[in-house]
Amino acid sequence: MAPRQNAAEVEMFVQQWLARHLPAGPAPANLALEVDRLAAQLTGDARENGITGGELHRAVGDIDDYLTARCQAA
Repeated sequence: MAPRQNAAEVEMFVQQWLARHLPAGPAPANLALEVDRLAAQLTGDARENGITGGELHRAVGDIDDYLTARCQAA
């Protein structure tokens, strides 16, 4: 099945989503739990916008690794 969204559109969605949902400040004490929560919310919101899990993976790679890095950088 061909992607419905191109990688640039999906990455833009993820960037905008993170701007609204990524907690500010230092990484949470339980980073793994926070990443799980964010990943579930991000994938759910992406699905509501017609973006599949495969499209997310093609745009940002492993979602847990991506979110972990973003949380640590915040």
